Amino acid sequence: MKTSSQLLLTFLLNAVWQVALIAALASFGAWLLRHSAMRYQHGLWVAALCLSLIVPAATAYTTLPAATLSQPEVSGELNLANPLSLPKISSPFAQRPAPPSLSAFQLSREFAFALLAVFGAFLLFRTVTLIQAWFTTRKIRHSTTELAGDDAVGAIVRDCAMRIDFDAANVTVCSSSMVDVPVTMGLFRPVIILPDSLVRAGDEELLTSAIGHEFIHVARHDYVLNFLYELLYLPVSFHPAAALLRRRIKQTRELCCDELVAERILNAQVYARSLVALAGSAPPLRRLSVTTTVGIADADILEARIMSLLSKPKMNRRWKKLLLFAVSLLLLVPSFAAAAFAMRFELAPGVQQREQQEKAITERRRGEVQEREGPAMTEQEFKEKLAQDPNFRREVQRKEEVETEMRAVRQAALLRLARLSMDQAIQIATSQTPGKVLECNLSGERWEEPGKLAKDGYIFYHVVIADENNPGATHVWVNAVDGNIIKTEKELPRKRNPDNQ
Repeated sequence: MKTSSQLLLTFLLNAVWQVALIAALASFGAWLLRHSAMRYQHGLWVAALCLSLIVPAATAYTTLPAATLSQPEVSGELNLANPLSLPKISSPFAQRPAPPSLSAFQLSREFAFALLAVFGAFLLFRTVTLIQAWFTTRKIRHSTTELAGDDAVGAIVRDCAMRIDFDAANVTVCSSSMVDVPVTMGLFRPVIILPDSLVRAGDEELLTSAIGHEFIHVARHDYVLNFLYELLYLPVSFHPAAALLRRRIKQTRELCCDELVAERILNAQVYARSLVALAGSAPPLRRLSVTTTVGIADADILEARIMSLLSKPKMNRRWKKLLLFAVSLLLLVPSFAAAAFAMRFELAPGVQQREQQEKAITERRRGEVQEREGPAMTEQEFKEKLAQDPNFRREVQRKEEVETEMRAVRQAALLRLARLSMDQAIQIATSQTPGKVLECNLSGERWEEPGKLAKDGYIFYHVVIADENNPGATHVWVNAVDGNIIKTEKELPRKRNPDNQ
């Protein structure tokens, strides 16, 4: 539960600035591409929407909290109190509950859960809205009447399909009284739905413009892609910049269709005139909020669409390729670089949680001490039993042989895996803590089996340094692979007991 909350918080709070950055980069790239074909701008906005989900999600995944290192504990010595028990491989760095990371922002649990509750409520609202739009779309589909017997519509359908090189048999053309403008729907079997009023009017130019535009939607698979974009938009729908990306996708999609209709089906001036008449019959924004269809009136930029049809600026082919490459780099490089500057957010541990952790650690240590000490046996009793009991003596010898063999196997594996020499480790340790080296040994943590480290295992040098000017010694643990200092700990001298002087 804690990990999932941290993932959501990291995703949510990093998305606030990352989505805004991606939208700003896409806006600048679209401005650079303003004189190019509209399909390039459409691809740019689609890529920006995908990045607005991928980058925060990747950021949350890469900032997963890792296990931390705890206080070193030395084991593996011969236990005189219980000599029959085999020694445990030393585990100097036992895994414990990770303390709050120094590089993470701590959020109070109340604020974090309130933020997640608001995000969850908004996400639920957007999901319910999308589901409601889907059912409304299905309701419209059930109200349609197929226009298979209309010769005029059939002729226009065949002509449009021929001009865009598309099989008209794969598309069903219907009419409905529930729509005011032509729309397209259908994930697997595309359906073009025309308003009843448009079919009854019988205007050939309007019908050609409407059917041609919807045929382009079908050929581009815009209905399926639009549904995927809605799903991508859902997790980041709380962000105003994500809403901008979604709106630009809708607008550039219609501009792309307009370009293709004017290029392959109708004259640009004729199509522009028909577009004004068709778009004028659309109720503003009402239909777009309750259906998942795509249609000729999806974008609220009629003036921009007309201007785009009537003015076609040309761009040199070479410059177009260079500009596309530059815009791609402009969007992708900063977007992925933003993950490197991501912020990590964690839940600040409560008082009760800290007390439970401390209690668990205390109980574990008490159990280890009891297990290690076992029943009391003095050294004299141990020697007497060793001399008198042959079975006991054989068990002790067996234990010493196993311990020696395990130590040799571990030592060979450590020497094979260590990339730093002991002298290099000492230099690294003394560069941080100057003084006289009292001891240095090579050890390992998290063994899968004797001689084989686990996937998350590592090896290190334990260096003990004495300072002539200050009492006590300093323990330094140096990673034997990359030379990083794992931990430094100061050991204070023990106070003398006046009664023993």
